[in-house]
Amino acid sequence: MNHSIRSALLPLICFTWFLILPGCSTLKQVDNPVAETSITEPTPPEESELGAKLREHTGDYGNLWDEIIEGYDFPDISDAKVDKNLRWLANNQRYLDRVTEQSKPYLYYVANELRENGMPMELALLPIVESAYNPFASSPSKAVGFWQFMPNTGRNFGLKQNHWYDGRRDIVASTDAAVRYLKRLNTMFDGDWLLTIAAYNAGEGTIRRAIEKNRKQGKKTDFWSLPLSQQTQSYVPQLLALSKVIADPEKYDLELEEIENNPYFTTVNVSSPIDLAQAARMAEIDPKELRNLNAGYNKWITDPTGPHQLLVPVADAAQFTLSLDKLPKITPIQVAGDYKVKSGDTLGAIAKRFGTSVAAIQSANNLKSTQLKIGQSLSIPGQTPLNSPYAIQAEQEIAQRDQKNTGTFYTIKSGDSFWTIAKKHGTSVNNLLKWNDMSAKSQLNPGQKLLVMNAAATQKDNKITYQIKSGDTLYKIANKFDVSKKDILSWNKVKDESYIHPGQELTIYLTAKN
Repeated sequence: MNHSIRSALLPLICFTWFLILPGCSTLKQVDNPVAETSITEPTPPEESELGAKLREHTGDYGNLWDEIIEGYDFPDISDAKVDKNLRWLANNQRYLDRVTEQSKPYLYYVANELRENGMPMELALLPIVESAYNPFASSPSKAVGFWQFMPNTGRNFGLKQNHWYDGRRDIVASTDAAVRYLKRLNTMFDGDWLLTIAAYNAGEGTIRRAIEKNRKQGKKTDFWSLPLSQQTQSYVPQLLALSKVIADPEKYDLELEEIENNPYFTTVNVSSPIDLAQAARMAEIDPKELRNLNAGYNKWITDPTGPHQLLVPVADAAQFTLSLDKLPKITPIQVAGDYKVKSGDTLGAIAKRFGTSVAAIQSANNLKSTQLKIGQSLSIPGQTPLNSPYAIQAEQEIAQRDQKNTGTFYTIKSGDSFWTIAKKHGTSVNNLLKWNDMSAKSQLNPGQKLLVMNAAATQKDNKITYQIKSGDTLYKIANKFDVSKKDILSWNKVKDESYIHPGQELTIYLTAKN
């Protein structure tokens, strides 16, 4: 954790700063950067000129964007792919507004960590390309968080993942891991940041093989000369174009909202598991904001095994700390750890032995059935204070605010099935499955949210607004709503698929059969 932030906050509140845990581009595939990779740390190079410049920096910028621009160090590139992305951005003020708003709670911390590590400040924009700065972003290839770490890569960089907590979504922990991974890649590719970013997207092995192939053929080995996938060829230009727009929005007839150059959050220590939703209510903090800052926790409760810290907005930290003393204590949670299946074991018997439920064990181990094998290792989550009235109310309020025109979110209750939910909302099971990228065999868990379309509302004008998520492709979106790719491009005046980005909104006109 950076000392300048700590010293700035100590006079304000008596908290100890800690690095709490948490942490694909729109078209990121399984062959992803933050892909499954092992660690063999290369010897770090001597500090770069940029590193020395950033460490000596004493400028006082009121606008965070100005400090980020001051720390740019990527080469100034003129390329057709960059120009294409610049044209798209120049026509999408709403997209720029949205990603700016979503980055506000996190951008100061990310930029400060990059500056402390002597890294180019363009990298602070990378989570915009990856996830639109959404800590809950996930991809079909199971990359998670606004840095989009794959499970094994996350573990390799120390990001803990269990029933209670996923460090890939933890803001502080994932940023620390991303900084270390990017530094490692940059050393591997001899300080070339374009190759570094390409490797973050496609995987270091992919870039090494492409370089070797060109070398054998006597061709250049810079990023622009490598035979890479269309997705990776578009990924680096997206970042370069975005950095140009941030540096000079007026040139592209855009407006960039200022972001205050001060820490947005601080860390509060808690001595035992607490109900986040209840704590938010007592401290008069928006539950959604507290959840987003602490996205690493899988439940509305802190991990009983630690970390025992929460991120809280600086403005609310003092009141939040006072409210902690008034919170009712949660009954100590039994955390059983791992268990090896023996002859005669059943899930029901194991759940009873450890004071948990069959559903909790299935969820913790991604089990689609109750069948067990002798010798199988199970993660036992222990007793869980599920579905507190505060958490249920918070989820309902968040779902209502996340409602998108005719689309809304339904919170699954015990006993629900695809058939009962479809009947309740006047639609079909097939539509539910399409809208949520699920199969008929997918398990429904109480508290889980499903996207549904309000039949009465769609009859009004058959128009909805869909926000692109990480991992979406035009084909998937078209299939989800039973429309054509050509129509989506036409409705949104988009030339081709390379122009879509996470966080962007698409207008979709539903047909009668939707």
